[in-house]
Amino acid sequence: MARITLPRQSDLPEEYRYLLGEDALGELELLRAIGSNPRVLQTYMRHGTALWEHAGLSSREVELAILSVARELDNEYEWHQHVGIARDAGVESTEIRAIGAERHDGFGARDRALLDYARRVARRDVDDDAHGAIEAHFDEETIAGIASLVGHYLGTAVVIDALALGPETPFVGWEPADETIETYDREGA
Repeated sequence: MARITLPRQSDLPEEYRYLLGEDALGELELLRAIGSNPRVLQTYMRHGTALWEHAGLSSREVELAILSVARELDNEYEWHQHVGIARDAGVESTEIRAIGAERHDGFGARDRALLDYARRVARRDVDDDAHGAIEAHFDEETIAGIASLVGHYLGTAVVIDALALGPETPFVGWEPADETIETYDREGA
């Protein structure tokens, strides 16, 4: 149960209602919680969109990084929200299960470097070796984008934990079966 009141779209001032509209992401518990402060929600969503669009990663790679962060932090809400988004972005069900089981050996070198780096950034454990591993696959601009993306989702996990937010539907699990992975329609998001 959330620790704060979760406003509905209709509770927000008129100029911010679009932030919880269906053409955005709708009334997700996280967005409703942050929506208790509509200006912060607006900034949060703009920042997330900028990272998605400008981190230097494909949508698939963005989702690999987010899933890796969620798994590293054991954040069920973040994981649950992104399993379907990841599938829509081209992450295979077997890859989702592998990340959930913390098995990266089946991934190619570039994906493995991204997954491992995201986990290390999330736990604040990047050393020269970890930087060298990511630098072998991504340029400096993209590495800055990856670190920023991970930081955003690390911060999101902190908000989720602080406000005791949970998935809106039963948790999909760390190694979800194909039939339990719901896809998320990204059109208009």
